[in-house]
Amino acid sequence: MRVFLGLLLLLALTKSSSAIYCLCKDGIGEKELQTAIDYACGSLADCNPIHDNGPCYQPNNIKSHCDWAVNSYFQKAAQVSGSCDFSGTASISQSPPSNLVSGCIYPSSASTTSPTGTTLTNGTTPAFGPTGTGGFPGNGASSLVTSPVLTLCFSSLVFLWGSDVRLGFSQV
Repeated sequence: MRVFLGLLLLLALTKSSSAIYCLCKDGIGEKELQTAIDYACGSLADCNPIHDNGPCYQPNNIKSHCDWAVNSYFQKAAQVSGSCDFSGTASISQSPPSNLVSGCIYPSSASTTSPTGTTLTNGTTPAFGPTGTGGFPGNGASSLVTSPVLTLCFSSLVFLWGSDVRLGFSQV
């Protein structure tokens, strides 16, 4: 019974993962959207799908292409906090864009490839790039590690307590 309760507690503390997207905000000017596209496509993003005849080229407008570029960047940056801001141009969303065409599949989880930093030829980092909190608090890399570690530690303590293990204290 104690093992069952321990497992039940572990399941209760484990949160389910859900899709996370980075999308360009509505009402942003074309110049700002293009700057976000240029930065994302010039560094981590895979922008081949939004080129002519690519699966995500349609709808052919700057907002849709910006959505793809910043989301690709965000996923390849492992959804790290701050990687979905682009100077206020983009934000986190739980839903993909509503105007997707058949065959265009938006990634919704962190890429398996590790991100690399962008450095210009003069050795400096770009003036424009993803900055800010990225939307939801606690969405950074530290929370990805902290939650499972705390859950495991707490569950272990509950299991040990439930099994009457005394953690090295002798009974008098």
